[in-house]
Amino acid sequence: MQGPRINGARIGAVAEALAAVGWEGFVKLDRLEPEYRVLSEVYERMGDVRPVLVLGMAAATIDYQLAGDAYRFWDTLLHVVRARHYRLGSLGDARAVLEEFLSKPVNARFNRAKRGRIARFFDSGFAEYLWNTAYRYYHSRPREVWMRLAEAMRNRPQSKTIVFSVKVMDLVSLIVEKRYSNLPAEVPIPVDVHVARMAVYSGIVEGVPPGMLAEACGTRGNIFRRAWGRVAEGVSAVTGRRVSVLRVDSLVWQLGNRTGN
Repeated sequence: MQGPRINGARIGAVAEALAAVGWEGFVKLDRLEPEYRVLSEVYERMGDVRPVLVLGMAAATIDYQLAGDAYRFWDTLLHVVRARHYRLGSLGDARAVLEEFLSKPVNARFNRAKRGRIARFFDSGFAEYLWNTAYRYYHSRPREVWMRLAEAMRNRPQSKTIVFSVKVMDLVSLIVEKRYSNLPAEVPIPVDVHVARMAVYSGIVEGVPPGMLAEACGTRGNIFRRAWGRVAEGVSAVTGRRVSVLRVDSLVWQLGNRTGN
C-alpha cells in the first residue's frame, strides 16, 4: 500500500487560504506562542539578550514528550525564573535555572535523556558561544548558530528540537530587535504531531492510515517538511513577501493543538 505522499493539488489552495492571514497576522500569531510570551517577560525584566537566548534555545531542545502541554512547559520555566527573582547574571545562573526546571513534573518523562541534552548544550561549549559571542550577531547570522547547535547536540539540522530552537532564536530577535532574524529559506518546519495532523486535515499530505499519525511523523517526517515548505513558498508568492515556514508553523501548530484537544 502506498504510504504518505504530498497532494500537490491542495498546496495552492492551502497557500492562498493562509496568505489571507497577512503579514501582520503572522506576527500576531508568533506573539501568541507560549515561548514568545515567557521570553518576552524575561527580557523585559532583565534587558539582557544573553540569558534569554540561552534559556530559550536550551529549553527548546528538551521540548518533547511533555507531562502536560507546551503552555505548561514554558510557564513552568517562567515560574522558576520568577522564583529566582530574575537573577541570571551569569552562564552558571542560567544552567542552575535549567537544572531546577528539569526537576519539575512537566519534564518527568524521558528525564534522564533531557538532562543529558542540557548537559551537552552547556558542556559542548555552545552555551558559552551564545553567551560570549553569538548574542551580538545571532539575528544577522542565524545559519551559523543553527549549524553549530546541531553539531553541539549531535543532531541533524532538520531535527524537530533543533529547528524549534532556531525558531525560538528567531522569536528572540523579534522581541529584542523588533524584527525577525535573517533566516535562510532552507530552515524547515519543526514536525510534531500537531503539524502533521494539520497537513493531513488540510489535504496537503494524504495516505496516512488512521491511528498512524505519530509513527508517520517519525518515519516520514520529510514528507510533512516538504509539504509545508511548498505551502510557505506559495504564501510568499501570493503575498509578494518571503514568508518563512516558521511563520506558517505558528498558525499550523496553534490550529493543530486546538484541534487535537
